Amino acid sequence: MTDYVKKRFWVVLPFRSVRDMPHLKLSPCEVVPQRDRRPRPIIDYTFSGVNQKSLPLAPPTSMQFGRALQRILQRIAYADPHFGPVHMLKFDLSDGYYRVRLSPEAALELAVIIPGDHPSSSLIAVPLSLPMGWALSPPYFCAYTETAADLSNWALTHDTGPCTPQHPLELQSQLHATALGPSITDTYLSPPGQLLPDPIQYTDVYMDDFIALAQPPNLPRTLHHTLKGILSVFRDGIHPHDPPERQHIISSSKLDKGDAAWSTEKNILGWLLNTTEGTLRLQPHKASRLCTILRDFSSKVRTSRRKWQSLLGELRYMAPALQGTRYLFSVLQHVLRDQPSSTRLRLSPLVKQALSDWSDLASTLSEHPVPIASLVPRAPHYVGAVDASSSGCGGFWISTTHGALPQPLAFRQSFPVDLQNQLVSSTNPSGVLTNSDLELAAIALGVATLNDHAPTPYACIYAASDNTPAVAWCTKGSTSSVGANAHLLRWIAQLARESTFTLHPVSIPGLSNRIADFCSRAFHLQDPQFLQALNTRFPTYPSWQLAHPKPEHVHSMISALSRKMLPWRSAAPAKAVTEQQSTFGNSSANQSPSTPPWQRALIPSLPSNSLPIDTAQAKLLLAALKSAVRR
Repeated sequence: MTDYVKKRFWVVLPFRSVRDMPHLKLSPCEVVPQRDRRPRPIIDYTFSGVNQKSLPLAPPTSMQFGRALQRILQRIAYADPHFGPVHMLKFDLSDGYYRVRLSPEAALELAVIIPGDHPSSSLIAVPLSLPMGWALSPPYFCAYTETAADLSNWALTHDTGPCTPQHPLELQSQLHATALGPSITDTYLSPPGQLLPDPIQYTDVYMDDFIALAQPPNLPRTLHHTLKGILSVFRDGIHPHDPPERQHIISSSKLDKGDAAWSTEKNILGWLLNTTEGTLRLQPHKASRLCTILRDFSSKVRTSRRKWQSLLGELRYMAPALQGTRYLFSVLQHVLRDQPSSTRLRLSPLVKQALSDWSDLASTLSEHPVPIASLVPRAPHYVGAVDASSSGCGGFWISTTHGALPQPLAFRQSFPVDLQNQLVSSTNPSGVLTNSDLELAAIALGVATLNDHAPTPYACIYAASDNTPAVAWCTKGSTSSVGANAHLLRWIAQLARESTFTLHPVSIPGLSNRIADFCSRAFHLQDPQFLQALNTRFPTYPSWQLAHPKPEHVHSMISALSRKMLPWRSAAPAKAVTEQQSTFGNSSANQSPSTPPWQRALIPSLPSNSLPIDTAQAKLLLAALKSAVRR
């Protein structure tokens, strides 16, 4: 508090001198620990009722930081690699909240108690600018930072003149710059057919962290306009009456660490991004934290509900950087559902096995970086459909790239009799398998079969099914039970981790799923007769190719349907294959209207708007898929 008073962000007075002032309200203060920096004070304004009674006059739509990482990843993924790798820099604001002033009346409403030995010796701290803990501090502050980012992006788009005069911070920020990386030509890093036409030049903001992206030759002008946008909203330089303790708005400590220097590898919003490799990783301290918490739980038989919920929260947060882990939450989540009223949760052997899977993943974390392209919307490399009956499952795959899959691929696999006898039906109400379980097995086996007959590393796969529960389980990556569906999702996690593909299940009407329906039921036909019937009923050019699932994949499917956990395979990921995008025939489906893949903000803002590529093609992919399925 003494430091804040010296910088003139707060003023501290004896309680007796302010006790009779109107608008005075008193709230308690706490301290939040910070990594690699001193603790941060935060005020509990719900204690005094200030948060509950504050009029919501701040613009809530200014808080657009929830999608900042997604916007950044999309621009990196859609950047044309022929311009060179995307370079990144960060500007961090020093004491950001405290740069937005308060009125005297508001300041008294937000006063804080500094306790003394007895009430008469207590001190009262009054903020002169936005404090941490007030409910309206974030939207008011974001109105400033979002405006700065908007001004920067407007200048990058409209200002074509020379970037003069050059600010001294532009030179200081590049003292730690690394040599420009080589140009990359491996187009698998970017979604085929969705590359931006011009080199990237873009500024985004997450609260008080400004992130700039640029490709050569736009690095100097992006740096110039990003800094100019910040300093056009916040005061540049030091006022003559400022105390010596007051710092420049741009954090000098972060400049000294090289955060504002252009680089192709940088810590962005808590993730390590490498634009040359096109990957996203966990920071080392978070990877160490993952190993620590899993090791702590490996020896426990019981734990508190609060600690288990904390574990799930941390794993959910880290999942984007752990290839395939989005399919591994069913067993862990079922602990809370299975013991709804227990404060002490029992960890069954099945749960311990699930934690062991996560430990195996953590031990091989460095070998499985997540492709940035897998985290953004993109066009499919393969489209297909699957179906299942009581007799077996089947389906087909079509490639959208030249040479990846020369012929349309059909597959089928019958179920063992003992599994067929476990299917729930009117004549077998005590069965343990549902039709939805078999439909999910068809998706998993179909992906495994495609993986054996076509290059799938870094591929985007659209799998259509007419079973709504199977599509929902696969989309969410988890179930509310620990039955066969949870074990099948675990198998999909293994496949996704080994081949680094991205799976998008799509729900389609049963009437348009006739090819997969035929593949899952025509087990009375031998292979030659099956292929002849397939080519007669559903002719294609080139003709159909029949693929037999590998015995090890059939074994994995049967084990999952039997609710048996096979040992986790920690195989190294396959290398990506460079492909050229083309279309598969002419689409006969009507195009859907352009709609953004997520809800837009209520006010226009350049950093928050979806890319034209997203809004124009996100819904068209489904139309193209349905057209391919009908063909």
